[in-house]
Amino acid sequence: MEKKTNLLVFISCIFFLLGNIGFATAEEKADKESAKPQGPPPALVEVAQITQGEAEPMVEFVGTVYYSRKSNLAAEVEGVVDQVFFEEGYRVKKGDPLVSLESNILDTVISGTRADYELVLVELEQAEKELNRREPLYKEGSVSESSYDEYYFKSKRLKNRALSIKASLDRLMLEKKKKKIRAPFDSIIMQKNAEIGEWIKEGGMVAVVADDSSVDIVVNVPAGMLKYLQPGKKLTVKSESEKFTGEFFSFVPKGDVATRTFDVKIRLQNTRGLIEGMEARALVPSAEKRQGLKVPRDAVIDKFGQNVIWLAQDSVAKMVPVQVIGYDGMYVGVAGEGFADGDMVVVKGNERLREGQPVMIGNKLNP
Repeated sequence: MEKKTNLLVFISCIFFLLGNIGFATAEEKADKESAKPQGPPPALVEVAQITQGEAEPMVEFVGTVYYSRKSNLAAEVEGVVDQVFFEEGYRVKKGDPLVSLESNILDTVISGTRADYELVLVELEQAEKELNRREPLYKEGSVSESSYDEYYFKSKRLKNRALSIKASLDRLMLEKKKKKIRAPFDSIIMQKNAEIGEWIKEGGMVAVVADDSSVDIVVNVPAGMLKYLQPGKKLTVKSESEKFTGEFFSFVPKGDVATRTFDVKIRLQNTRGLIEGMEARALVPSAEKRQGLKVPRDAVIDKFGQNVIWLAQDSVAKMVPVQVIGYDGMYVGVAGEGFADGDMVVVKGNERLREGQPVMIGNKLNP
């Protein structure tokens, strides 16, 4: 009986000790959890200084992409299509053959003309040889003047005839060369207008080709905005969620009577594969430059349907709504409350920030 009592006391002590250990462990975990920092971790960002400067008010217009150089490729001679070397969408180099016209009849005419030319050359050689033989005899008085003149004018007549036939032969050879229609420049085939067996008239179109290395963005703008555009002025264009920088090239000096707008061309290098017919949006100046606060373009983002910037104040992120009032190259003129000249604005890493989140500045861009 005494042994059982001692055993029960021993077991009770073990359970008591285990309970105290578990309680201590739970308290330690609670202490560690309470010691952890609350809220999102610091975000690594790049910042730039808000500065004073001029910005140009802009209006966005919807336009269309067109290839800058396009050609309706025509045949210079007529004939039946013998071969076609392209399809729509093909890329071709300058000088590549596109269409070949039959030249069987022309080859026969060339052969006959060449034979005539060679025959005249033989006759001319004989006449000149006889003339050279008679010339010293004529000077000595051994032959009559009429006999000398006969071969003199004969060689002259044959020489002119040879030149005439040679000109005809050259024309025929050029016509044969034109039977093969070639690409006028490095281009892409936009339209195919020839098939084997078709008769192509002189001047008939066989293809539409375009140089897609550069494109024109054409937008319709009111007449009052044309005065703010000068040739070479840099303008921002957006298409397919990408931004491009183009140059004002020209405007068509004939307006739309119904809308009183004019076609403005903005030219840019086609490095992103823009295709004719795509939609493009261009920012066009609408007024004189204004003085105000400027931030880098990357600082302004869309948040909850409005333009905002993120300030880095006391190592904490602060979101401020802004109104875009103009542009100046890679800078944007902004207006609003809660920021001033000299404040630090986040230009990289601002897409994932939250209000009040600690920030760690990794790089400061020069204004």
